Amino acid sequence: MSTGFFWHERCFWHDPGAIGVFASLGDYRQPQPASESPESKRRLKNLLEVSGLIDELEVRKAGPVETEDLRRFHTGAYLDRLEAGDRERGGDAGEGAPYLPGSLAAARQSVGLAVAAVEAVARGRLSNAYALCRPPGHHAEADRGRGFCLLGNIPVAVMRARALGLVRRVVILDWDVHHGNGQQAAFYADPEVLTVSVHQDGNYPLETGAFEEQGKAPGWGPISTCRCRPAVA
Repeated sequence: MSTGFFWHERCFWHDPGAIGVFASLGDYRQPQPASESPESKRRLKNLLEVSGLIDELEVRKAGPVETEDLRRFHTGAYLDRLEAGDRERGGDAGEGAPYLPGSLAAARQSVGLAVAAVEAVARGRLSNAYALCRPPGHHAEADRGRGFCLLGNIPVAVMRARALGLVRRVVILDWDVHHGNGQQAAFYADPEVLTVSVHQDGNYPLETGAFEEQGKAPGWGPISTCRCRPAVA
C-alpha cells in the first residue's frame, strides 16, 4: 500500500481578509494580511511537485464534508451562525477566526479532506496519509471558531470514523507552537481517545494547555505529562 496525499485547490481560496486581531485600538489599528495565509500551504504542494516526491504518493481529492458529520462535533447554533455570516459579509467565527463569504465552502472542503484521509487509512486502502487542510482546525471548538480555525477537522474525522465502526480507540498527536484545545475539548471525557498536544506553555490559548490538564472521568488518566525547555521543542 502507499501513502496518500489529499488536497484541493478550494482550500487555498479561504480569505480571512485584512485584519488586526490582537488589539482593539480604534483608528490606530492598521489592517494587515492575516498570518494564516494560503501561501505556505500552496508552497508545500508545489515543493512536492518540483522535487518529484509527489510521484511517490497517491494523490487524492475528496468532496466537502456532509452537514450530518459536522453536527457530530459542532452545535447546530454555531453552524447556523457561520452559514448566515458566510451568506452576508463574513465576520469573526468566535475568537480570532475571521472569514469572508466563500470561506465556509473552503472550510467544509478542508474537513472533507481529513475525513477522507482517515477513512482511507482505516479501511486499509492506504498505509498512511497526509491531508493538506486549510483553513486549519485544531483551535475550533464545538460552539465557536478560534485562532484562524473555523471547523474541527480532526474531531469530525475521528467521530465519523468511530460512528462507522472503522476505529474504536484513537490517539491524536498535535504538534504545534499552540495548544490543540479543540480536540482536547472534544474528547476530554472520552476514555477511548487520547489527545497529546506538544506545544509551548503559556502561548495561545492562554487558558488551556496547562501541565495539569489530564482529562475528566471517565476519560481521566492517569497519563504521563512532561515539561520541556523551549530549546527542546
